[in-house]
Amino acid sequence: MKKRHIACHDCDLLMLIPPLKHREKAKCPRCGYVLTRFYRHAQTKLLVSALTALIFLAFALSFPFIIFSLHGDEKTLTLLESIQNIENITYILISALLAFTAFIIPLSFLLCILYISLSFKTKKLLPFTNPILKLTVLLKPWNMAEIFIISILVSFIKVQTMAYIEFGYAFFFYLLFIMSLSATFIYFDRYQLWSLYQRKSKQNKEDA
Repeated sequence: MKKRHIACHDCDLLMLIPPLKHREKAKCPRCGYVLTRFYRHAQTKLLVSALTALIFLAFALSFPFIIFSLHGDEKTLTLLESIQNIENITYILISALLAFTAFIIPLSFLLCILYISLSFKTKKLLPFTNPILKLTVLLKPWNMAEIFIISILVSFIKVQTMAYIEFGYAFFFYLLFIMSLSATFIYFDRYQLWSLYQRKSKQNKEDA
């Protein structure tokens, strides 16, 4: 990898990033912000972790998420129904926020990663790779699926004395989804991705 200029995300200091070895990272000398990390075969690992997360999310949507019983009346909720169950006159905004941060944004983020990863592996960049890569960078900070799980666990503690609650298979698949999503975050590095995009774009122009 050639040396490239990059501006620090925190203090805007412009600096040159030297070639990095496996697991090495570059920090801003002024504020200490981690600018980039380099992993060998990072793009392949990013693609695999994103695909794994999507598979676990699909399973989480296919099975019961929570089963609870109150006075002999048993009710089963799926993942989406557990989010929709919050929705009423008072909590409609909370329900919408949970839907976006726990499902819509992570799904969109993973699909974007899948697209750009496939684009980098093809001989020629796929259409809209540039805007989709920009969108992926914007979506990453809004992935808060773990907050949804924490809220579920807090609710479980509060109501366990009033009703019998059991977690379905979807709950554990969702936990595996969060773990896979976290692995995706490890290998997602916008500096490395943009560097790869620029090299690929330059190569396509030279071949044209």
